[in-house]
Amino acid sequence: MIPTYAHQKELHEARIDIKTLERLFANVITEGTNCSAFESDIIVEKAKEVFAIGDHSESGILQPGQMIWTAVDIIEPPGKPLKECQLKRVILTHISPKEDSEVRREYGPSAKRQQQILRMAVEAKEQNALLTQEDLAEILDTDVRTIRRDIQALRENDILVPTRGQIKDIGPGVTHRVKAISLFLEEKEPLEIARAIKHSLTAVERYIDTFCRVVYCQRRFRNNLKTSLIVGVSLATVNTYLSLHTQACEDPAYMERISEIEQRGLIYYKNVDFKKKPGQTARRTK
Repeated sequence: MIPTYAHQKELHEARIDIKTLERLFANVITEGTNCSAFESDIIVEKAKEVFAIGDHSESGILQPGQMIWTAVDIIEPPGKPLKECQLKRVILTHISPKEDSEVRREYGPSAKRQQQILRMAVEAKEQNALLTQEDLAEILDTDVRTIRRDIQALRENDILVPTRGQIKDIGPGVTHRVKAISLFLEEKEPLEIARAIKHSLTAVERYIDTFCRVVYCQRRFRNNLKTSLIVGVSLATVNTYLSLHTQACEDPAYMERISEIEQRGLIYYKNVDFKKKPGQTARRTK
């Protein structure tokens, strides 16, 4: 359908209304919480994201390779019939062309599929939902037996996949991000880490960058929630990374690297401040 002048005018007015409300909301936050304008803008962006409005409406938030999927709410207990469960819409990165191609080229199609399984299961969990093995089989156009075999292969490497059927049996396993950062803290190079966990170098470097941002922002603001908002990751991720950082601080060798890590985080922080787009971090920044 070709948009008419009246329709274009209506869309333009709607955008103006949203911007006006955004500024009003930001002013209320600034005055009511004594936040800086920078921090208020971040909260506004997060509110837009939560309520899927403005730039974060479903038509605007999906990146190439992403999809909307309906998953079971994480609060639902295991064993409860799916038809009785509360559901949530989540955004999943089904395909990440650069990273998936990199893993397929280096380690083969099974490793690529395992990376997709892990990535989507973690993304769903971070949105307070859990995928089933049947969900993953449907998305990846394979059978449940293959999904189960891939999850077991990851678990044998001490990497957990948080699906609905396994969330209660995860035990002492760690996430791929934690494993990557743990190896980084042992002074392993990104390429060495990528090979160890069969992940793309691009993904590993992103995990390391995010860790450095978290460390820098926490040292600056001393507030986990504020760090979460500024870096653009979940509070759970911030808490996990800070726990790793605290443990590592007991090692004198790590303390010698603190300035290097904070400098890496500072570069990102300055870039965000310069662009004046707080909170506009990519969804896959973890």
